[in-house]
Amino acid sequence: MGSLEGKVYCLFVLLCMVYSVYSQADGNPHGWDRKRRCDQQDYEIPCGPCEGIGGIAYGSSNEEIALTSCEVVGSAEEMPEPKPVVWGTQWTLPLAYEILIGKKMDPFCFQTFPGNDSVGELCYRKQTGSKAYDMINAKAIREDLELETPVGNMTSVIIHQGKNFWIVNHLPWYAGGIHQCICTDIKEGGAGSQVYYPVQYNWVEKLVYIGREILGIEYVNTVAEVDHWAFGPHHLWTYPETGDIIRMWQPFNGLQIYPTSVGNNEVDSSLFEDIPPELCKAGGAILRIGCDDEGYPLPDEERKKIAEQRARDVVKGKDTARAYEKVPRGHYKGLDFGEMSSVLNGWLNSSVLASPCSFWKVEEIQQLQALLYLARESQFDSIYQDSSDNRRLRYETLKDLEMNWASLNELANDHKDSRFKHVRRDGHCHEAVMWYVHHISQDMKDILKNANVPVPLLSPARHGLCYSELEDPVGQKICGAYKEQVTCASCHSNELPPTL
Repeated sequence: MGSLEGKVYCLFVLLCMVYSVYSQADGNPHGWDRKRRCDQQDYEIPCGPCEGIGGIAYGSSNEEIALTSCEVVGSAEEMPEPKPVVWGTQWTLPLAYEILIGKKMDPFCFQTFPGNDSVGELCYRKQTGSKAYDMINAKAIREDLELETPVGNMTSVIIHQGKNFWIVNHLPWYAGGIHQCICTDIKEGGAGSQVYYPVQYNWVEKLVYIGREILGIEYVNTVAEVDHWAFGPHHLWTYPETGDIIRMWQPFNGLQIYPTSVGNNEVDSSLFEDIPPELCKAGGAILRIGCDDEGYPLPDEERKKIAEQRARDVVKGKDTARAYEKVPRGHYKGLDFGEMSSVLNGWLNSSVLASPCSFWKVEEIQQLQALLYLARESQFDSIYQDSSDNRRLRYETLKDLEMNWASLNELANDHKDSRFKHVRRDGHCHEAVMWYVHHISQDMKDILKNANVPVPLLSPARHGLCYSELEDPVGQKICGAYKEQVTCASCHSNELPPTL
């Protein structure tokens, strides 16, 4: 699985907001105001009460956030000595609510990784679950989370012990689901020699007291009097009576709500017995990335060698030769759109678990495409991009796929003409097949086949309404996407686009 190593650092990082501190040296490129971002150190005017409070963010423009409510009770100088922030050496948090904010590495925000600045496009992903922290015995932290993604939820188990970081993902899109294990370490910006270890319990000693506020606490739907603390761009709030943490915010790492205490309490030691996770070892998960046979992260040099060897193997294979072939051979063609679909469906039925397009929901096909996108061989798309081949991925569209697909689905579902729902589904069937055939290497196809991952067959229907003079702007938008998705007909059939 070395071919994927260069694409994935990890699906997320826990508590990255407390690892290190950065000022607004990045220039605050999104123009966030002091309510959304206020850095305590190396900042022209240090933060005051009700600044840097953040909220439920869903985009990078300054307006794309539901700021929490805040009322100043008093500044640090006006308030009595606060209770110290409590962070135990061992604790279990049964439930936490989070929005992970990080660099956008893929259109589905699967590979979101909080960065050391706010430059570029960011992802905003909701996740909930439990945490277990043990710096006495296991010297590790574990999270069991459910992640909300644009193409459905998935569950993850994350373990950080020493310099080793494991992410085991369950992708529940198909019968039985698919497991993926990523073995890695956490480096600043994803590179360099500085490796981060699990956050230590004494990190809270660096915090600076800002003052007392009456603050709205998201997800638990409460308003509470709390003490506000900060360190760099990192902010947290505690209950004045106990020093227990209830809320944390960092504008380009995330929002975290802790309904119960992270002071010293009991930890189930069995949660740390599966280290390294069995699914990360040889013979474990279907998709293993960066793992040796014992389930530990491979050294950087070895990962690089494997990736380079994988790239050489791909270049030598038949897959790449086919990628350079712009015109398909005769036995992959049909006289018209319907015959083309029939011919290609015959090949699909003989080589992969496939079912008619009409059996699928458009959301299910999009979930499949999300998996195919992660499993793709990037060298193939480089070939297609260089020659403007119709098989190339439309990156301008991919950049915002999670919004584009969802909005088009909604438009089709709400349209009074039900045919547009079929247009959406059938277009995705064609696109999914194209991705599977032309962007997935043969060895990855074998892995997906052994995992019983199904693929839709091509729909034989050619939706003529999309080639008529539509006066409906919504229909035009849906049809515009459809036309891009069925470009296989330009090579695999002799049929010209219909005029009616």
